Amino acid sequence: MDDALELRRRAEDWLGVPGTLHDYQWEGVAFLYRSRSALLADEMGLGKTVQASVALALLLSGRNGMNRALIVAPASLTTNWMSELATWVPSLTVRRVQGNARERKAFYLLPIPVLVSSYEQIRQDGLDCIPSGSFDVVLLDEAQRIKNRHSATALACRLLPRKCAWALSATPLENSTSDVTAILGFLDPSIRSDLAGRRLAATLGSMMLRRRKADVRGELPPVILQDIRLDLTPPQRSRYDELWVNRRTQVGANTSQDAGAVLLGLITRLKIVCNFDSEANVSSKLDALREISEGAGNQARILVFSQFVETLQWVSDRVVLPHDLLMGAMSNAERQVVMDRFRNEAAPRLLLVSLRAGGVGLNLGEATHVVLFDRWWNPAVEMQAVYRAHRFDRDEPLHVVRFLVTDSIEERIAEILDQKECTFEDVVEAPETFARRFTVRELMQILEISTGDVYPGRRK
Repeated sequence: MDDALELRRRAEDWLGVPGTLHDYQWEGVAFLYRSRSALLADEMGLGKTVQASVALALLLSGRNGMNRALIVAPASLTTNWMSELATWVPSLTVRRVQGNARERKAFYLLPIPVLVSSYEQIRQDGLDCIPSGSFDVVLLDEAQRIKNRHSATALACRLLPRKCAWALSATPLENSTSDVTAILGFLDPSIRSDLAGRRLAATLGSMMLRRRKADVRGELPPVILQDIRLDLTPPQRSRYDELWVNRRTQVGANTSQDAGAVLLGLITRLKIVCNFDSEANVSSKLDALREISEGAGNQARILVFSQFVETLQWVSDRVVLPHDLLMGAMSNAERQVVMDRFRNEAAPRLLLVSLRAGGVGLNLGEATHVVLFDRWWNPAVEMQAVYRAHRFDRDEPLHVVRFLVTDSIEERIAEILDQKECTFEDVVEAPETFARRFTVRELMQILEISTGDVYPGRRK
């Protein structure tokens, strides 16, 4: 049987997998590859998606009769799965299930090696739209979604045809042993739902691999940075497209004003729509934040940074976890009260922080996670905020998540930021002036408009 070292050689030489996985991640790859029923339950931030992606590519590349796989994930994470698979196993052909019932059925019938679907789609399709023998491997991400064994979603997942069943979850047991027996029932339908005590522990031990950050600390960087790519919800996309289509008209109507200010104003409106739609009260980023909060565990203390106060206030009205807001207008005494609550009151807990207010003057080493809800003009200012939580005396790595909306100006802004070199003066002396380093031409590039749109009468 192949060991982890041999699997690593095959993955790097045959599949083009980057040679940057940690040793414990290769052990996770080997665990999944060798298992027909497996629960990978590593703590959040240890790279379960990466391990599963590589293991899946290895399994489908062998001569063991495994040819097709279905990945089922929360809808807010399906885009991120597509991105991770493309990064780590570019040799795999992957498609995301989309469209109406007939169109989705076509995806299941076509010989596509890997499909990525959502739990909602499987709840609708699993009972009668997916033919027997469709998949060799079915992988459930955030598998605690089926913890209610009697739900329609859990039933649909158990009925999915498969030879091999994998589940990923940092929190397989949230409330009672019935949570984990529901997952085990997916992995092996012969497992009884009333399994308990030593028999449950033995069964779980034979199928589960779990590592904590503390166990592998020596292999981990001090900050674990993860970019999560998201699609806009349909209402957000409609609103965004409306602003985008009319952007030239809006710019042309304000030619008497400073061109840079007009362009920045339009970009700001588009960025806020990427955060949330106030009319429909929906946000793909909020959905992803909820997933992160649920997966982070009962001891999580999560800092959420945004450059927009209105975004934080909107999120505050809709999150369930105990939380506070930390804004620039607060007095030092008010800030201290909020920070003390974040440090000392029962977890899990959130602190919603204005990026400019929280970038300096904070010392919140108790945070386990940082979420950058939207991107600031200067990545160095973002990291300055992150390092309010990543103090030199921390015992554990810090998990940092950055949201990025696909097919939006957020992608174009990120591309330009990656090309820019941020100097020490930008961070220490005058971070607030960094936006001025975006020239009018670069702002036009972000909005994909021409000189003639900004300055009527001039040639492009």
